[in-house]
Amino acid sequence: MADKWDSEIVQTIAFNGTEKCEKEGQWSELPSPPLENIYSFLRRTDQVNMSLVCQKWSKEFGSPSVWKNFRFYLTESQLLTDNCPVMESVRKYSSMLQHVEIYYNAITSNRKLIYTWCRYFIEFLQILTSNSQLISVEFGDFIDCFGVIDTPKYNDMCRAISEFLGSQRHLKRAEFHNCSFEFNEGVELLRKLTEHSRESLTHLVLRGFVLRDPLESEEDANFLEHSLKLADFPSLSTFETDYSLIFENMVSNLSNGIQAIQSCQKGVLSKLILYYCKGYIEELRGLTSTVWRFTKELYPDLQVEFINIKDYGRRRVMEFFIVPNMPISRLNYRIWRLEIAVLFDHLLTCKTNDHLVTLHLECEEPIQHFSSTFIPFLQACKKLKCLELSVMYPTSGIDLLLKSWLENPHESLEKVIIDVWNIDGEDEYQSLIKLTTGYKFILKLRGLNIRLNLHIKWFIY
Repeated sequence: MADKWDSEIVQTIAFNGTEKCEKEGQWSELPSPPLENIYSFLRRTDQVNMSLVCQKWSKEFGSPSVWKNFRFYLTESQLLTDNCPVMESVRKYSSMLQHVEIYYNAITSNRKLIYTWCRYFIEFLQILTSNSQLISVEFGDFIDCFGVIDTPKYNDMCRAISEFLGSQRHLKRAEFHNCSFEFNEGVELLRKLTEHSRESLTHLVLRGFVLRDPLESEEDANFLEHSLKLADFPSLSTFETDYSLIFENMVSNLSNGIQAIQSCQKGVLSKLILYYCKGYIEELRGLTSTVWRFTKELYPDLQVEFINIKDYGRRRVMEFFIVPNMPISRLNYRIWRLEIAVLFDHLLTCKTNDHLVTLHLECEEPIQHFSSTFIPFLQACKKLKCLELSVMYPTSGIDLLLKSWLENPHESLEKVIIDVWNIDGEDEYQSLIKLTTGYKFILKLRGLNIRLNLHIKWFIY
């Protein structure tokens, strides 16, 4: 379906920009703007084919706008050829590349094709190392490759990535998604970034960056501690990462002492996006409120977005990850077998409510005393703009929450989405509709973007 839409879009652009040329039979005289638009919607293989139509189209194929963005993607048929046309184009136009995405896509049981992909990947990075100065690069899904290839080939690929990163001087954005490098190789790649792109890098993403590999020796711990510091990226404004051992060390190394913090120039990091990874907690040491206080001193505009925390009745998860002095502006929390009041009390103790702008809660059990629990907590969240709740029926008191916003409007709240699941039949559904519709209607008239989604339980016999 996506290919069909792309085809229709390309046809529309071509029609709008070439109607006059078509009437005159002068396709070769198609102006550059519509040609560039058509090229931008085509896959690289189709771009190559299009460039063979005429001299004008071939010339446009070599324009910087066509090669500004590049996704390294090789089809199975290309992997079977001795001379890959995509690689030939890369050799010719590599100096024009600015934004590159490299995702492993050779999902096959044919080991020969997998190793061929690796060979082309290494060659591609070598070309970039020699000819390109990128603005952004994105690596992804190497976990599917590293689990198949042997150690020498893995080492060759890591070496190629390291040499490439060492050659770049103007990277502003670097992303790694589901790569699962060995621990030491991952740290070494980050060290390359700190050495060669430290002044330019503004956006760094580390999701599934390394394998779950706890430090096995004191030597490993020393290697990590002395290799990575968040302060090594002075221009970094956005850091998106799993809450991992690497992240802990990058932040905790900031707090070696008050004098060290005071002597540092204030950093520009303003957004830290953390993802909770279930099962990692036993391998982590945790960041104390003191560490977060130092971090806030160094990065006064910092806001933390904590995503996908799953708490299945273990207070330790809540107390481990959420501590005082942590400026959490967005919190996504899934809770089960833990009273919501306990979570709210902890957030109030940590003064998380002073920073919250977005709160997303998924409660996998019915909530007792819903209104009396939520109303005072939400009133304490003075900056809250977006509230998303997912609760299980029977959770009573949603109507009382809506009523409280009519009687005592929340000044900052702009958007509310409430999902109620597992409603027992049509009667209960209609009852909730009657209880909430009037309040919801008036709140909308007052400017609140509110949506209440009621879901009836479906029985499968």
